[in-house]
Amino acid sequence: MGLELYLDLLSASCRAVYIFAKINNIPFDFQFVDLLKGQHHSKEYISINPLRKLPSLKDGNFVLSECVAILLYLCRKYSTPSHWYPPDLHLRARVDEFMAWQHTAIQLPMSKILWIKLLIPMITGKEVPAGKTEEILNEVNKNMQLFEEKFLQDKMFITGDNISLADVVALVEMMQPMASNHNIFLNSSKLAEWRMRVELNIGSGLFSEAHDRLVKLAEWDCSTLDPTVKEKLCKLLQKFKELHPGGVAAPPGKPRIPVLWFAVFLGSQVWPRCPVMGLELYLDLVSQPCRAVYIFAKKNGIPFELRTVELRKGQHLSDAFAQVNPVKKVPALKDGNFVLTESVAILLYLTRKYKVPDHWYPQDLQACARVDEYLAWQHTTLRRNCLRALWHKMMFPVFLGESVSPEMLAATLAELDVTLKILEDKFLQNKAFLSGPHISLADLVAITELMHPVSAGCQVFEGRPKLAAWRQRVEAAVGEDLFQEAHESILKAKDFLPADPTIKQKMMPRILALIR
Repeated sequence: MGLELYLDLLSASCRAVYIFAKINNIPFDFQFVDLLKGQHHSKEYISINPLRKLPSLKDGNFVLSECVAILLYLCRKYSTPSHWYPPDLHLRARVDEFMAWQHTAIQLPMSKILWIKLLIPMITGKEVPAGKTEEILNEVNKNMQLFEEKFLQDKMFITGDNISLADVVALVEMMQPMASNHNIFLNSSKLAEWRMRVELNIGSGLFSEAHDRLVKLAEWDCSTLDPTVKEKLCKLLQKFKELHPGGVAAPPGKPRIPVLWFAVFLGSQVWPRCPVMGLELYLDLVSQPCRAVYIFAKKNGIPFELRTVELRKGQHLSDAFAQVNPVKKVPALKDGNFVLTESVAILLYLTRKYKVPDHWYPQDLQACARVDEYLAWQHTTLRRNCLRALWHKMMFPVFLGESVSPEMLAATLAELDVTLKILEDKFLQNKAFLSGPHISLADLVAITELMHPVSAGCQVFEGRPKLAAWRQRVEAAVGEDLFQEAHESILKAKDFLPADPTIKQKMMPRILALIR
């Protein structure tokens, strides 16, 4: 057959792919996979996408998952107008930057609103505690402000005067809470005006068509739902109620702290100001994305000035570093007056500017799509689970002097094990590297993530000969000396000095949230 797209327009990611294909007159066969009936878990669909996620693309014998990877594949194969994914180095980097950031900053929070305000009450007949709802709404409001200040600014669209893939992905995600009658555009005229411009560029008819199923979700008869789903949601509600209304179990009189599923340091040290140079990379090699960027730049002989931002001293939260990256995350890149965040965007920028060997990000359409697919998938899977394994198994007891319950540690390691199986079965398969016979950005990002739990004593490669052999190939391709240099700090994490009591006191509410 020709091009097939497996979609359910309840999904924001599916709507992005659907709108993009329609507006660019890309012929495709719409294969409806009903999420409400659990068809994404059927044997038929698993044979197409073992991740059990939508959207999926099937182009002859080539199957691709992950919304961002599919959009980029369609751009390249069908030579769509350049404004969607601009050839200009800096503008393309802006699209990549947003696409990497939105996985956890936009996609997840918007989905949470839909669940807590509509789906959980509809299915269970019980309301989510007000404190939990408030916590998530605060998270969304903070991220929307960041979207306006960092990504939209005073521009017509995210990249400037023309609509891009970033705008389509952003808007369809922000529409997700609409099904629960929650309109995030009411509190910002700038955001509302941007929405109207995007809708007009897409076409009001196509935009409404794509969102028709979503806006009617409240009419869904959930009595046909599998009873086990309701049971799981009721258990989740009970956990919410056992926690402090703000999401954290805290003593009376203590302020509510939103749950943050990552470690945040609150040190008082200020990141030092430095004179403007050529290419500057702001890194801490304790961070796995920083290690990927560092190894890539070193391996390819890219000259750069290393600006160390010490996470354990909270330097990424300083006002000085916020002037470089208002998201207050590492890594960050500064190339003259151009500043870029998000490790995936930085890696792609370096591949293009410095014309590195093709194998890192192949020109071949399908090989490139495989790299994009992995880079999109890992944000909320391998990265999250490797980070949690490190903290639950080692950083809490060593750095903070706090224990983690055996039950939580076991659950964390079990989730990591599931993710490792997907990495092997779906991505590595029987290939030498994740995208084929040569190392790529996907392998570099993956191996630096996996070294996090390794540093905590997790036997990630034991009993997995295929994965262990892949690790050896990646290390050899990178160079063992460079690999060891980049991982020296994290492999010594067990020797980290305990956190300063003042810093620990400031950190503990958020750390307790992470443990929970």
